[in-house]
Amino acid sequence: MNTIISLQQDLAALGVKPQDTLLMHSSMKAIGPVEGGAEAVLDALTGYLKGGTLVLPTLSWKIIDDKPPVFDARKTPSIVGLLTETFRKRPGIVRSLHPTHSVAAIGSKADFIVSEDHLNTTPCGERSAWHKLMELNGKILMAGCGLNRCTFIHGVEEWLDIPNRLGEQMDFIMDRPDGSSFTMRSCPHRGQPSEQFPKAQAALEQAGALSHGKFGSADALLLDARKTYETLKTLLRKDPQLFDDPDLAEG
Repeated sequence: MNTIISLQQDLAALGVKPQDTLLMHSSMKAIGPVEGGAEAVLDALTGYLKGGTLVLPTLSWKIIDDKPPVFDARKTPSIVGLLTETFRKRPGIVRSLHPTHSVAAIGSKADFIVSEDHLNTTPCGERSAWHKLMELNGKILMAGCGLNRCTFIHGVEEWLDIPNRLGEQMDFIMDRPDGSSFTMRSCPHRGQPSEQFPKAQAALEQAGALSHGKFGSADALLLDARKTYETLKTLLRKDPQLFDDPDLAEG
């Protein structure tokens, strides 16, 4: 059975440093049995990142079907896994104000990471937590999931203005932690280009942007956010349609 100590050893073997800013996508099922369960996994991560910052996605895109769509930073659940939902409820966590693509964070850079999500009009704009991850030279751990679940790549496509990636703008009611509210305009992603993201894996490996390891029982990928951006920028400027969803192809 995995333990806090064994998980921290896995982080070290992957190349994660205690001072890193680390965003993790995860599958608790793939990580496997852990003594202490999901809370122990989070304890392992926060304990290891003593001088760093832990960030987990707390996405909630399903609210776009609500009428009206309301995001409550205190109550709106994360729909991307047990660890993310457990994490957002822990003491000391701060959560960004974005209706569909919020994150939760703790650590030295947490307040900076979550500070401007509400100023974006897209899921992963240039003032978003996803862009700040790159500004901080952060790392992305994919624990038990592949590049098709890497939200950061959606961000790269936004920053490079890849066409046909964003849906219609809509208004969201945003409830702050202090109970006050405001209206925010944003939009969802369009289609499923993420299913094509693994096309870039070989190029990312060759560029030294992606490495392999284990986290618990899960196969894990560790990405350098800055190198990932630079590698994808080269690929997408050469072929902007690299990740196009075949179901949306014209003709």
